[in-house]
Amino acid sequence: MTTFDPETAEIKFAIADAATDLFVEGDGHFLIKDVANTVGIDPADVFNYFPNKQAILQFYYTAIIYRYRLMIDEIDHFDSYTLSEKLSNFAYASFDMLDEKKAFVEDTFQNLILRSCSRTDFEMETEELLRQLLEDDPRLPASSSVLMNDIFYAFLRNKYLGLIRFRLSDTSEDYELTMELTDKLTTFLQELMYSSVLDRGFELGKFLYANRENFLCEIPVVKQIFSKIEIR
Repeated sequence: MTTFDPETAEIKFAIADAATDLFVEGDGHFLIKDVANTVGIDPADVFNYFPNKQAILQFYYTAIIYRYRLMIDEIDHFDSYTLSEKLSNFAYASFDMLDEKKAFVEDTFQNLILRSCSRTDFEMETEELLRQLLEDDPRLPASSSVLMNDIFYAFLRNKYLGLIRFRLSDTSEDYELTMELTDKLTTFLQELMYSSVLDRGFELGKFLYANRENFLCEIPVVKQIFSKIEIR
């Protein structure tokens, strides 16, 4: 995850904002000198913040996550939100931010993000935000930690990117289908993460193991389970 420095971020935001507008106006082309003129800096200074044009354009997406983190600080009682409410809030807020430059997003999301040769900063920052939202939730049972690993967060990130991709092709009124899909996905994830089934399963397993000598003769199924454990 990239370290967030407010002063540097402000300049990078301005550069990316100018570049994305010029990209759309130029039908997919823009000049660094024009970006610099818009921001009010020397063209050479642009490269103090970005290595190339693609990095500038990709930062527009990364900035969505930075901006949302700042938004969280302004939301009253955000910590009291349920997991579904937090995830839905993130999804809808990011959709609104993407709509600010809809033409740019429609032109570039596939190539800059979905078809990137390597994992982008936007994807990494998304995973880190999702990790924060889940791991800071006091309602999660202890057993949920079994699910929360890098593979799980990469999976969630892919589902989020899939929502954005679906929304770009959603022709329903006011993106009704996207909203319904988002609500159902976040509700399902909350039910999965808040479930105490794993906790109960662990408790049952510990109980059976602690009393295995008593159960082996009386309950054939338990005997079979422990015989398989012994073999493995």
